[in-house]
Amino acid sequence: MPQSHLLSEREKALEELFFRKENERLIEAMRARKTREEQLEKLSEALGVDSPPIVETLLDLGLRETNVTALMLAPLVTVAWADRQLHPDERRSILKAEHDLGIDPKSDAGKLLELWLDHRPHESLFDAWKAYVHELARKMPPEERAKLRDEILSRARRIAHAVEKTLLRGEGPTESEQRVLDEIEAAFEVPADGSGKGSGGGGLDQAICSTT
Repeated sequence: MPQSHLLSEREKALEELFFRKENERLIEAMRARKTREEQLEKLSEALGVDSPPIVETLLDLGLRETNVTALMLAPLVTVAWADRQLHPDERRSILKAEHDLGIDPKSDAGKLLELWLDHRPHESLFDAWKAYVHELARKMPPEERAKLRDEILSRARRIAHAVEKTLLRGEGPTESEQRVLDEIEAAFEVPADGSGKGSGGGGLDQAICSTT
């Protein structure tokens, strides 16, 4: 076979390989886009929130429609990491809350929680949680809103009291922990007219976008 013909054949094979790989890459990119769109839609339905900035932020933080329950644990984790270190007693208290909430440690929610316990989550997690809760609170009847607030605050306070009193630590929540507890409670506050910062989506969208 002439050298020129052999070179041409190899060149053709290389070209076909390149375009096949490029085509596979494009198809994979399309699948990824479709998968993300589907995840956004399912998570939006599971959360009951149609504000794209909130849903996209939570999706990027690792939340899916199958582990929305982990939202109940985000404020607890924030309290535990308030002093930028996680005490073993706080870890055990959070794992107990995981069990009480019926979250399987091997599920997506359980794995996400494990990640949060091993590595302090970015502040945007708590910011996104507060924005979501503030929006949710506006849609809930006062009695149900108060029950959810008290349930989460009760669990969060148990985390803050999980570490035994020491001479240096003192009794009760630390200043950083109390600040987080106050923010959790404030997230459920709704003005008398039921409007709030999230009314119309503008202020809420800006709050979420500011975390990115």
